[in-house]
Amino acid sequence: MRTSRDQQSLSYPLRLPDEIQANALRLLDVSREVINLTVTALWDRLDEFTPRTNTYAYKQVEEMIAPPLVHGHRQWRCEAEQAGRILRGQAERKQQFALILPLLEQGMIQPKTDTKRAGKNRKAIKQALVDLREATSDGGNAVELQSLIEQSCNFYLQNGCFPDTYEEMQPVPILKAGVLPYAGDDGHRMGQTYRMSYDLDQKRLTIALRTPDEQGIWARTWRENTIQMTLPDRVIERARAGKPLAPTLREIVEADGTRYAVLDFIVEVPVEKQLPFEEIQTVLGFDWGVRVLVTASVVDLDGKQIGRPFFLDTGPFDGRQARLRRQIDQLKAKVARLEKQRDRFPVGDPRRKPSEDVLPILRREISRCWRKYEARNNDLGHLAANTVLVLACAHQRLGSLALLLPSCLSLEWVQRLCGFRQYRPPGRSLDSSRTHHRTGETSCDH
Repeated sequence: MRTSRDQQSLSYPLRLPDEIQANALRLLDVSREVINLTVTALWDRLDEFTPRTNTYAYKQVEEMIAPPLVHGHRQWRCEAEQAGRILRGQAERKQQFALILPLLEQGMIQPKTDTKRAGKNRKAIKQALVDLREATSDGGNAVELQSLIEQSCNFYLQNGCFPDTYEEMQPVPILKAGVLPYAGDDGHRMGQTYRMSYDLDQKRLTIALRTPDEQGIWARTWRENTIQMTLPDRVIERARAGKPLAPTLREIVEADGTRYAVLDFIVEVPVEKQLPFEEIQTVLGFDWGVRVLVTASVVDLDGKQIGRPFFLDTGPFDGRQARLRRQIDQLKAKVARLEKQRDRFPVGDPRRKPSEDVLPILRREISRCWRKYEARNNDLGHLAANTVLVLACAHQRLGSLALLLPSCLSLEWVQRLCGFRQYRPPGRSLDSSRTHHRTGETSCDH
């Protein structure tokens, strides 16, 4: 559920011990199946999630659909809670899409030429966002609006026209990694899907999870199979100052395909009081480019630059990524050639076997290349975000500091800088948002 304005929920991921990893991942797999079936079944009724008829999302889902698979009532409520959160988020995004739909025009697309392929006109997109903020008192979330415009432009590049509806552009948002919030259960003492207790003095967390076995049977003695985990000092500090909430079981998939389960220990704490904008003494602004990833500078309120500007040069990073993309394209061409060669012969013909033996190897290699490509981009993003935060911490010693975010900042960057999974800037424009980094914490929006 959503917390009040003076409270916020902070999440601390705790990796589960190895002895329960297999059971936890099995639970996440069966839960993900139910969640995806529920989201798919209710996708045509997305508009019904715009008004929030209940604080908890599972109550709204229960009124609309029966469980696709029976895992127990409280288990279904937890699965419905996650499905409802997804659909509520998409309903909010559909409302944002209605704001940018009248702005979509061909000027946002750069046509294909002899030397350039078709692409997005980012100047036109930026101007459309500026006009929208000036024309309406509530211009929406600038980051979300830009994301929707770019998604619409990608749709145009693939289909030759802009989408008429949000559902035409947005595929059904099914989960690829398992997430199971226990907010739909009866609490950590009386829960029917989990039981949890903690001793802050001993720095110990005890938990039991209701999970299926390898045959899909849900044991009745699951409460007896408890495990103990050590709580970090930071979590204990927050738990003493706040109120622990229902945890969330979540799957992490590494770049090499390794899977493991973590328990998000969630604590509701008072929101730290921020200084009024009038007391801000310095401003750290940054932007990025092609040759230099990040350019940052600090100025005071009189516009005087404090110190030298900072440049983050990524060196040969772009070249390495370009070579990896070329390798992926070459592998895709080989796959297409082998598929064409295989399809020349009927099913069961032994002449199909050479192609069928090589195709899985090539597809696995393509997957490995994509994982490596994404891992590099994620590492670079973390490096850039941490660099900006280090600069902010260093200059904050001179006095209170505001962080000036670029208007074209991506949602992923905002999440990294703010430590938030879901971030809503307090004002109309993202440019003047003030952020406060919290190491090791994630703010949750339930």
